[in-house]
Amino acid sequence: MKKGIIILFTLLSISRLSAGNAASTTYANFSDIFGIDPNAGTNSFLTLLIPSGGKYEGMGTAFTAMSLDSGFLDANPAGSSFIKNSELTFFHNNWIADTNLESVTYTSRWEDFGIGIGGKFLYLPFTGIDDWGDRAQNGDGSYSSGYYTETVMTLNAAYTFLDNYYYHGLALGANVKMAYRGVPYSIAPDQSAVAVMADIGIQTKFNVLKFFSSRDKNFAFGFVVKNLGSEFITDPDPLPSMISTGIAYSPIRPMTWAFDVNIPFNLDGSKAEKVSYAVGLDLGLTSFLSVQSGFQIKTGLPRFSVGSSLDLEKFSVTANYTLDLTTQVSSLDRFSLALKLNLGDFGRMTRVERSQLLYLQGLEEYANGDISQAIAYWEESLEVRPDFTPAEQMIETARKTLELNQVIEENQTIDE
Repeated sequence: MKKGIIILFTLLSISRLSAGNAASTTYANFSDIFGIDPNAGTNSFLTLLIPSGGKYEGMGTAFTAMSLDSGFLDANPAGSSFIKNSELTFFHNNWIADTNLESVTYTSRWEDFGIGIGGKFLYLPFTGIDDWGDRAQNGDGSYSSGYYTETVMTLNAAYTFLDNYYYHGLALGANVKMAYRGVPYSIAPDQSAVAVMADIGIQTKFNVLKFFSSRDKNFAFGFVVKNLGSEFITDPDPLPSMISTGIAYSPIRPMTWAFDVNIPFNLDGSKAEKVSYAVGLDLGLTSFLSVQSGFQIKTGLPRFSVGSSLDLEKFSVTANYTLDLTTQVSSLDRFSLALKLNLGDFGRMTRVERSQLLYLQGLEEYANGDISQAIAYWEESLEVRPDFTPAEQMIETARKTLELNQVIEENQTIDE
């Protein structure tokens, strides 16, 4: 694809920005502070970098170490093996002016194995205008009009290795993505294209400086390489490939801070955009209401976002607003809405609670001196939840106790 198409798309997206003198001054001030990236906009399929919505967008895209919702499909494919519930989520992102992004995702998890599938569709209505304000005509007399579109489909799978009661394990995940760019012939002939790419990432969770009681680990680390692939067209532009690494930390139960470092690169060896950073916050106000905020520090295009999530038993609603140098004050844009349907966890939490109950019953029998019955409870606990390490350890301790008791009894018999 010719780079002129990318530039044309960018200009069209912000062409309706008319914020007045005060807003123009603010825009100029921010541009001076954050500078200009000379390599910005030189990649194709930039839809890959637009967040669909949800907490991923609300936290300023600082999500590489997070797995709160299906935003992991854009952030880190390893997240599907840590997601708590199966989810079906619908997103609407009123991006810039007439440009909208519609998305839908489904994710599910069976113990240590997670899957996901998602699709997003960006569309921009276009009507060519000449220098006199009239509709532009091509050489054959046709008018330059139609919809510029980009569609991305994602298939995801992830598995958690070494998972046990004390350690959340190491998750390895991958996305396989196919994208299609639709450019009407009347706008630019032969510029529609298909692209194929992949992501691969890891994620792990453990406890660090934890000052509250919870089954969940309070520290997470993630690393991902995204958009490894190519578009299939004459004179292709590189995809927006990127290496991202991030951490997430919960110093107290309702609060999680996240920080990401993003390093763009181009597979064709050309210069990529500059390194960017993102910091995000997820704060639970009640059991059903939380707020998110984030800031992405990116040369030429800093971004501040704020959002809120209402989490009910069967569904959740998340709304976000993003402020950056493309946000218009004359029209309502940069809002996103997400509706998430909670499809359950296939009885996973019920099994966890059942296993812990059997473990406690075993402790009670062990304290009462009935070691054999205690072992029976703990073995049943392991049948319900094979990774429940405390039950395994207590079985080993109890069997040693039985062996010691038997030795003592034999010695007493010999003495008599």
